Amino acid sequence: MVRTFLILFVVAVGAVISMAGFRGEKFTGTPLQITPDMKHQPKVITQHASRFFQDGRADHPPVKGTIPVGYSLPGRYYQSGVNNLEASSSFTSEPTYRDTGLMGEVYGDGVPTEVSAKLLERGRERYEIFCSVCHDKSGNGNGVAKAFGLVTVASLMDDRIKGQPDGQIFATITHGKNTMGAYGSNIAVEDRWAIVAYLRVLQKSESLKVEQLSPEQKAQLEKK
Repeated sequence: MVRTFLILFVVAVGAVISMAGFRGEKFTGTPLQITPDMKHQPKVITQHASRFFQDGRADHPPVKGTIPVGYSLPGRYYQSGVNNLEASSSFTSEPTYRDTGLMGEVYGDGVPTEVSAKLLERGRERYEIFCSVCHDKSGNGNGVAKAFGLVTVASLMDDRIKGQPDGQIFATITHGKNTMGAYGSNIAVEDRWAIVAYLRVLQKSESLKVEQLSPEQKAQLEKK
């Protein structure tokens, strides 16, 4: 038993010394590659040539109009000339209520802009694009994702959600929660607040009775 151990120990030490001793050495022969596709895979290596492109360059300028994450896009907010927060559509991360939903160490309440019809329309559009797939258009959590097995979707009409400050809902959109992914890198700061504003209207509309509507509102409802 001892003899076998000593033999194995000597072989192991010899193998380690042999491999370690060749570190930094340059070989003239073709190196042995166990997985050559890992080194010679078709990929772009910065500041190298590439036979894939006609001009032979691997590096190319970004597509015209590309905006890096974290930068603002001046004068393009809402794409319709509406601008209630700033003259930009931004993905900033400053330690302000506008960017975090926090006032100090607690969530604040209120949307940091004038809530107008155009803001709510933008919020509705963004909500239906990003949120309705899980929460459905009514906010009750019966979106198409639930039909495919995601049964943990919360209803935005629950009193628990209704009681959350606006800043907390903004932060949830930004960072995600439980099975909900983070949308901070996909939805601009301004659009997140627009969604929050629209959600508040959606929540109030659930408990609103027809008798409480004005004649003009009833007429608009009948047209729909």
